[in-house]
Amino acid sequence: MRRVILVLIDGLRPDVAEERLEAGDLPHLAAMLEPGGMSRAVTAFPSTTNVAYLPFLTGCTPGRCNVPATRWLDRRTYGGRPWHDRDAVRSYCGYQSARLDDDFPPDVRTIFELVPESLAVFTPISRGLTPERDPSQQQRKLWGAIAHLVVPLHQHADDIVGRYLLRAVDMPWRFIFAQFPGVDGFSHSYGVNARPVHQALRRIDHVVGKLRRQLALRGELDDTLILLVSDHGGARVHTHLDLADWFRAHKVPTLAHPILWTRRPRAAVMVSGNGSATVYARPNEPRRDRLPLTWLRRPESFGASGDLVAALTREPAVALLAAESGDGGIRLVSREGEAELRRIAGEVSYLPLTADPLSVGGPCLRPDREWLDATWEDPFPDAAVQLLDQFRASRTGDLVVVAKEGFDFRRRFEIPSHRAGHGSLVRAHMQIPLWASCPIPAEPLRSVDLFPSMLAWLGVDVPGGIDGQLVWHPGMSTSAASLFA
Repeated sequence: MRRVILVLIDGLRPDVAEERLEAGDLPHLAAMLEPGGMSRAVTAFPSTTNVAYLPFLTGCTPGRCNVPATRWLDRRTYGGRPWHDRDAVRSYCGYQSARLDDDFPPDVRTIFELVPESLAVFTPISRGLTPERDPSQQQRKLWGAIAHLVVPLHQHADDIVGRYLLRAVDMPWRFIFAQFPGVDGFSHSYGVNARPVHQALRRIDHVVGKLRRQLALRGELDDTLILLVSDHGGARVHTHLDLADWFRAHKVPTLAHPILWTRRPRAAVMVSGNGSATVYARPNEPRRDRLPLTWLRRPESFGASGDLVAALTREPAVALLAAESGDGGIRLVSREGEAELRRIAGEVSYLPLTADPLSVGGPCLRPDREWLDATWEDPFPDAAVQLLDQFRASRTGDLVVVAKEGFDFRRRFEIPSHRAGHGSLVRAHMQIPLWASCPIPAEPLRSVDLFPSMLAWLGVDVPGGIDGQLVWHPGMSTSAASLFA
């Protein structure tokens, strides 16, 4: 029986993991990597928990799933009545986290539906799981809430995950998903490379050592694909710009979590991972279409006294803004000027108009796979493809705001105050570790590509209509895998 065990360490930066491996802190993972391989991948935008789990577990991007962010507003149905329209405003950071399963389309199938012999531990996505296949659901909610306020208890949550994982190995599950939340919690509170992060990694390494010993005793080690990944990276935050308060300071009544009863809001600010936000103009006026950039620049869009788009680009915290151009493209705006993104005959076109917000170096027309390779070391890897995907979602706001590294968009109600964050398009947030118990290809992958790879290992047919590509067929040589792709 072939198996896949997907170990997701929430918020783990690849360079931090690589440093601890080189320092000898992770001996059991080092042993796994001797026959296996170590690389990096690019996660989905926004680079934040919940949303960035969708590619691993569905093979589809957030845009395809119509889940554009951790927080969003459905401008088609929200009419400004806080209680009556509460289902049109979403936050996966609280009691609505359980709504995620219902928020992506029914034709997007999870790996739990495709592989009935699967089990998940601490998963925010559970469509297709029965209670016995999702045994830690209540503990995840309980310890997630407590550890948010009592930071050291993140380790207790990790220990629970480890115990469930080791029990699961002795049962006939073909796919096991285990999410360790501790590194992300410690990173936010202490920094991405802090001692509690290192200690949490050592504990996970110990669990992996026990896991591999159990598999070896069962004679199943060679038939089990173990993947270690993360949903996003992170970076130190030295400055907070509360984006909702910024709009209020410009005399714009603004709706934002957790206070949703703003009277006659002219803007809704939905922050994700604190490194990006989607902004809705005139949110209490239901409409089908987004406002194009030319309209967003008009004072009447937000009821302000001037061009708030221009004012936002002057903020040191803002890397770039994105909005529809009105003719099928996406307009990008930074302090230096503008550029345009669009799809042309199946390829992605990037055209600097008065500036190069993505720091690509000039105009480009490439297939989306080539964008990943060409921008791997750029400040915003894969950003052109990621931004186009963001605007696939009908729930995305009129304006997407991306933070520079070192800044975030939330200050009020942030307990504890974040010393590190994520959610942006910057490389420190977007690149994630990809470690495997079998050799992996040298070329960059997207997190969404692992879904078909896991199904291929299990011998399960890959469904049509997904965004992930089978560029890596585990168990084949890298040369054979490239021929297969």
